[in-house]
Amino acid sequence: MVTLYSLRIGLASVVLALATIAAVILAPKETEITVVAQAPNGGDVALDSPISVTFSRPVDHRSAERAFALYPPVRGRFTWRDQALIFQPAEPLRAQTTYRVTIRPGLRDTRGYTNRFMTSWPFHTR
Repeated sequence: MVTLYSLRIGLASVVLALATIAAVILAPKETEITVVAQAPNGGDVALDSPISVTFSRPVDHRSAERAFALYPPVRGRFTWRDQALIFQPAEPLRAQTTYRVTIRPGLRDTRGYTNRFMTSWPFHTR
């Protein structure tokens, strides 16, 4: 004979199992890779300034370099310091010009997570 106590234990077990499954399914997904520091910013930027972007966690260097865009375009090379990508222009930036740095979607972290959002900021040269 099923007792009221057995029924309560069974019901509580089912509720806990469903809550556990819901917690696993609804757990927060890995957060986007964010830019935690960037330079230069604002105005009066020197014409020989490098551009640096520091990410919130280690990223795949090739994907970060492909995601990097500078407009107006400038030739240059990339170097890395920890989680910071540094773009060194091969020629001076143009005077009195507003540049826009963009990190496009597609940036991957070292575990393969791919960023879906774009980050962008302007700066203005002397």
